[in-house]
Amino acid sequence: MGNSQALISVTPMIGGLGAEIAGIDLDSPLDDETIEAIKANLWRYHVVVFRDQQLSPEAQVSFGRRLGPLKQHPFIGSLEGFPEIMVVNKEPEDLHNFAGAWHTDTSYQEVPAMASMLLAVEVPQQLGDTLFCNMVAGFEALSDSMKSFLEGKEAIHSFTGRSMAGREQDLGYGSLAKDHQDATRVIQPVIRTQVESKQKSIYVNPMFTESILGLNDEESDAILSFLYRHCIRPEFIMRLRWRKGTVVIWDNSTTMHYPLNDYGGHRRIMHRVVIAGNDRCGRRLD
Repeated sequence: MGNSQALISVTPMIGGLGAEIAGIDLDSPLDDETIEAIKANLWRYHVVVFRDQQLSPEAQVSFGRRLGPLKQHPFIGSLEGFPEIMVVNKEPEDLHNFAGAWHTDTSYQEVPAMASMLLAVEVPQQLGDTLFCNMVAGFEALSDSMKSFLEGKEAIHSFTGRSMAGREQDLGYGSLAKDHQDATRVIQPVIRTQVESKQKSIYVNPMFTESILGLNDEESDAILSFLYRHCIRPEFIMRLRWRKGTVVIWDNSTTMHYPLNDYGGHRRIMHRVVIAGNDRCGRRLD
């Protein structure tokens, strides 16, 4: 029997965003009402968390497709037999974790990912948390003058970021970026409107944003540095503790996230699915 929306229990998480949703078995068929309820809570809370899920690769792909079309990472391989699932893996001997910095998934694409879904396959106990920050709250907390200044501004995003300085510390991304220096650069709005909720959010991130158009390097660096510090104020952040079977979905247009690297000597395996966007907010930099 499929899940019913009537069984859903939603509990806001402690912090600036996020909610845990109980009463849903993601491995079983879900009716349309339940899918719509999940989406509504995702737009409202920006991050939704499901605990204790027994989710096979087939079920993760099937559930992801109910949320929207799936897309593969342009440069990173996938789970054998499941091209839609990217494996995020850190072995005990690895010093650095994957994408270990504040970032927003695929902001370097003309049509960025609408949402990302991560399943905890193997995680160290009470280690390897992920931080999420609320970029809508960040925008709303700006002064009216700063909002007016940023409205209409655009920024350059790329897979390699502004430079490679320090990027070699991001396991996977550093070497990948070195191999893709010719990757497409795109222009994105600095203030983005979420297509479903119509909320405005700050849309820049330290990993993939190079600079703000129309400003010189010194001015751009100053504004971007301010925005990065501003958006990770404690009141905008939620800290997620993983355990095996946790499934998390986040809205990429309204959040940044940061996987902590505090679990040296432990294995951590996650399966990631990305739900494609339909908001062509970016354009190629010619």
